[in-house]
Amino acid sequence: MVFSFVVITVILVGIILYFSASKALIKVVPKASAIETDFVIDVISDGGSAEGAMQGVLYETEVEGTIEGVATGTEIVDGSAIGEVLLINKRAESQTLVKTTRLLTQDGILLRLMDKVNVPAGGQIEAAVYADDPNAFEEIQPTTFTIPGLWEGLQTQVYAESTTVLKSTGDSIKVVKAVDIARAKEELTNQLYDRAIEKFKEQLPNGNYVSQVVSKKIIEESVDASAGDKKDKFTSSMKLSATLIGVSQDKIIELAGERLKAAVSGGQDLANLDPNTLSYKVQSFDEQKMTANIKVHAAGSAVVKENNEIFQKDKLIGLSPKGVELYLANFDEVESVTVELSPFWVKNIPKLKDHINIVIVSPNK
Repeated sequence: MVFSFVVITVILVGIILYFSASKALIKVVPKASAIETDFVIDVISDGGSAEGAMQGVLYETEVEGTIEGVATGTEIVDGSAIGEVLLINKRAESQTLVKTTRLLTQDGILLRLMDKVNVPAGGQIEAAVYADDPNAFEEIQPTTFTIPGLWEGLQTQVYAESTTVLKSTGDSIKVVKAVDIARAKEELTNQLYDRAIEKFKEQLPNGNYVSQVVSKKIIEESVDASAGDKKDKFTSSMKLSATLIGVSQDKIIELAGERLKAAVSGGQDLANLDPNTLSYKVQSFDEQKMTANIKVHAAGSAVVKENNEIFQKDKLIGLSPKGVELYLANFDEVESVTVELSPFWVKNIPKLKDHINIVIVSPNK
């Protein structure tokens, strides 16, 4: 009896030790999902205060500069030859055609003779031609031309033919387009903005500020070209006054983190907020109160929480490591799973829930 009691005691102790020592560590690498949010901040300056507003630094300056614009338009030089046609004369006497004589296709395309020609009686001669409207002309397939300047009765006896494709190959020159001027002004304005911001940064106590132009006024502006001018390049000059406001980047990042956390769906945590994704748009500026209204766009990523319902331990109990991996692979929130069992003799997930430890591992690790 004593021996049986000892054996039973040892077995019970062994069972207790087995269950108490059995542990499972489930490491989950989550699949990050992108999140983003927009919010508006009120910025005040000159030491004022307002509920929910951020304190900013105000700065006013004047900047000026010049930029060289490039003309992108082209224009074919009038009178440039596009090829040759064959002038045909079926009359019994020669036919003289003066320089710029018109040659007309059936669909209304008009060419002109480069030079004066004399078409022999009952013969033919080649002559160079150019487009009447070079910039509207592209090409003409082989066709027949009438000569509208001749008496109607002669147009069937004296006419022209082309045996090859005539294309616009004349000399071209650069022409300033309206969009070229607008583009140069925009580029110069951006350069002056950047210059104003650099001047502002030199006045700030440190580099941990977000600087935005909240107001601008053009003082002087000039362009030495107009749309349609025939020139390769032109110059645009500008002088403007700019008002800028600076806000602590740390405070914006802190607020952006709070707003992103609020945007995260249930069962997820904010995993990352990249300051480089922050973008700003000035919505309004009150010159009298010296306050600005700025819209901020923030982006980050979210991952699944450890207490998410997909990690219900009741559904994991008794599974093998492979079974756990296959089960969690059914959820989009999970990238990969690693299961560690201890001691060495444990082969399946323990039945005691408090012996199952689920850890979310950062996707970057």
